[in-house]
Amino acid sequence: MIDFNLSIKTKIYFGPDKEDLIGDILRSENVNRVLIIVGEGSVKKNGLLTKVIGKIEEKKIDYLLLEGVRPNPNIEFVRDNLIKIRNYKPDFILAIGGGSVIDTAKLLACDYYYDGDPFDFNLHKAKPTKALPVGVILTISAAGSEMSTSCVIQDDVKGKKAGFNSDLVRPVFAIENPKLTYSVSPYQTACGITDIMMHTLERYFQPSSENEPADGFAEALLRSVIKAGQKVMKNPEDYDSRAVLMLMSSLSHNGLTNIGKPFGMPVHQLEHGLSGMYKTIAHGAGLAVLWPAWAKYYVQFDVDKFDQYARNVWNSQNPDKKENALQGIKLTEEFFRYIGMPSRLMEFKVGAIDIDGLINRLTDNGTRVVAHPVKPLDGEVARIIYNSCL
Repeated sequence: MIDFNLSIKTKIYFGPDKEDLIGDILRSENVNRVLIIVGEGSVKKNGLLTKVIGKIEEKKIDYLLLEGVRPNPNIEFVRDNLIKIRNYKPDFILAIGGGSVIDTAKLLACDYYYDGDPFDFNLHKAKPTKALPVGVILTISAAGSEMSTSCVIQDDVKGKKAGFNSDLVRPVFAIENPKLTYSVSPYQTACGITDIMMHTLERYFQPSSENEPADGFAEALLRSVIKAGQKVMKNPEDYDSRAVLMLMSSLSHNGLTNIGKPFGMPVHQLEHGLSGMYKTIAHGAGLAVLWPAWAKYYVQFDVDKFDQYARNVWNSQNPDKKENALQGIKLTEEFFRYIGMPSRLMEFKVGAIDIDGLINRLTDNGTRVVAHPVKPLDGEVARIIYNSCL
């Protein structure tokens, strides 16, 4: 185990109708003027937004509503709304939605105090030094942004999707009512399940010491998500399973499953190239295609860990370590298919002609190599992985 510092400030309010507490929660945080950020309409259609605004008005808290954050959120939305937000002078930002809304709120929280271009943080040209506090009412179990330090945004003009991490953007609180996810479509539910698993798997396949606590947390989380995912696909209103997925979403990306370990997310980098080029591709769907291809290439460098994964997560007990490791990858791929995820890039209408563009986005036109402890992910390795899942 390596040295680490961990501070998870996010308060979780978990259970049915916990969104009713929003007025009291904001008052407890001394909020007087709140910026509310939502997506493209679902929280209006299901009545959640009206309910939340009513609770805020009851406590005589002023608010400004900002609507229209899309999936795979874009930097243009942030740039277009900065002046309006600065003129309003909020003392808090409330994100109602999933990862796209939350990450937009996080970037606006940092950019409120920054004079440069908002995308500078994502390009690592600057680091946030101050940010407005952010709170969340979560409506989908997926990105884990509700408890994470991560913020990922896309620049449509440059075709680049990138993220940064800062403790300043870890939300102050997250309200989590699993019933709010009943209406999430089967496809988006499956994308969310995949994203939860991937946040865990990316951390799991990093160097570990013997009896690594983080690996035990990761294995237990993955088993819980797989079991809950199977049930939710059959019964979308299975409360216990929806609750498991919502909680695991938060725990998968808050630092718990890499505590005391190095942290890297190479498959996410591969996927950011994909959805950076094609903004209509759901992040979880891209990950479902790319992780098995990545795993089949990297298993040769880490047979013992892939064997451990197969045994402890999937209960695959083939005595041959290499065969068992491959079986774990196969079972993961089959699970992704079971919940309705794509398995080939051609399902996104991505072909061989697109591979060079994907590699250029991943490597910043050949100037960047994604770090990995056993085999750095450069353009040559990326080409092998992208081609293998066409």
